[in-house]
Amino acid sequence: MKSTKTLAFALLPVFIAACTTVGKPYPFPHDGEPSAELEVRGNDVYLLTLNHKGCYTGKTHVEGGPGAQPVRVVPDVPLVISYEENVCMMPATFTPKKDTRYRLIAAEGPRLPAADESFFQTLWHVHERQCRVGVAEVDTDGKPLKPVKVTELRPRQTGVACIRFR
Repeated sequence: MKSTKTLAFALLPVFIAACTTVGKPYPFPHDGEPSAELEVRGNDVYLLTLNHKGCYTGKTHVEGGPGAQPVRVVPDVPLVISYEENVCMMPATFTPKKDTRYRLIAAEGPRLPAADESFFQTLWHVHERQCRVGVAEVDTDGKPLKPVKVTELRPRQTGVACIRFR
């Protein structure tokens, strides 16, 4: 009996990692409620859930690969996403508007050289990676209309059980 409990406890992280939601799920709008539409392209992202004090309470996985379906998100409040892939962990935010469609692209790639870097300085950083998240407002045919400002966030421990993003 003790070995069964030990095995179940040891496998708990595996079961949690396999879930599409960790902690409190993102509050997707129901039919008839105001919403915006978010299509994720490139790599998958997470929609972060924050409580009324702005503390992290969970995350919900959203697919971004070919054939991924758009999701409806809550409009007119900051949407906090987290791109987590390989060396990337990039939380970011933007505020979607009601009845508007957005395309979010999350990607990882080589670090782009700075404009004032010499050729040799570029070689020094050749193995460095960078994370990118971009959002554009799109029309009903999926054609980009205009870019949306995305703000990169940093997590901060602000209490014993509170992580906020600023």
